[in-house]
Amino acid sequence: MIYFDNAATTLPIYTSKTLYNPSSPHALGIEAERALRNARKTIASALCLTGKSSDLPAKTLSKINHIPAADEIIFTSGGTESNNLAILGFSLANQRHNTNLISSPHEHPSVLAPIYFACERGWAFTDDTNKGATLVSVSHVNHETGDINDLGSISAKIKKDNPSAVIHVDGAQGFCKENINLEDIDMYSFSGHKCHGPMGVGGLWVKKGIRLTPLQYGGGQENNRRSGTENIAAIVQMAEAAEYMSQRLLVNHTHITEIKAILLSLRDNLPDVYVNTLGGEVSPYILNMSFIGVKGEILVHALSEMGVYVSMGAACHSRKRVQSALEIMGFSPEIAQSAIRFSFSPHNTLEEATQARDMIIDAVTRLRNVIR
Repeated sequence: MIYFDNAATTLPIYTSKTLYNPSSPHALGIEAERALRNARKTIASALCLTGKSSDLPAKTLSKINHIPAADEIIFTSGGTESNNLAILGFSLANQRHNTNLISSPHEHPSVLAPIYFACERGWAFTDDTNKGATLVSVSHVNHETGDINDLGSISAKIKKDNPSAVIHVDGAQGFCKENINLEDIDMYSFSGHKCHGPMGVGGLWVKKGIRLTPLQYGGGQENNRRSGTENIAAIVQMAEAAEYMSQRLLVNHTHITEIKAILLSLRDNLPDVYVNTLGGEVSPYILNMSFIGVKGEILVHALSEMGVYVSMGAACHSRKRVQSALEIMGFSPEIAQSAIRFSFSPHNTLEEATQARDMIIDAVTRLRNVIR
């Protein structure tokens, strides 16, 4: 098996642990509460790439201008809930201030859907001119193409035009993989299973002073911002994975870049192959390619039968034609419909990349001959 669908989910690197309810007053509860507190500290360090990040260049560390406090971390069930809490929680808390929600049309559905929902309910509105924007939501790394947003420049420009604007970053594809400068960022979402933690856990960093209305109520956990007994075992595993990944960020980057280069050589071995990016800096963890003449869905299934697991870059609906994320970005329907997405992990090997490249050449050549 060659697994190149790590943007969908990574394989966990830590096994399950049994821990108790951190709200319980007895010794076992106190032990669990201590584990929860330590996990917050670990996540806060991973967010700013400090701690034991010995492989990070001094230049990178010198750019870190804000170190999150542990009590600014809210643990959730994953990236989707974190994005919803950031957008809906902020909209509800600031209804009286005529909340304006701004985002690009090719963000992840867990960003776009709550924006649409808030506007439909009259909690907020959208103004594409960005004038008077109250909350701007932007991805750290685009989930389709791997394009990295220059968060520092984007947030600095927005804050210059509107100092009161709040910047939320969907960091699902960037957390523990790309450098983060939190100087002008106010909220940052992350997901456990995108960085080799377990599914069903994630979090939201919220800078002090940002008002959020909780979306669920009960026992008042997470400083009354997200009620419900914390999933301690998953949180601890996520923190351990985040610490491991953030400490090896530069080493992983180098390794993943070498893997991606092997797959990029498909352009030299096959005609009519395109790499889909928006033209800026791109994360090595994601590679979106189009093989003209072969629909992405067909190629994904063909590769799956050969033991290579990737995903489609374009949404495929058999009954209803829906514009894909790539088309929204400006790519042609031909490019979008023939696109597939490779996404890599530090656990992938150069040998896997070479084998996958050869099998892709064989599959594309064979399918093109059949179609013709």
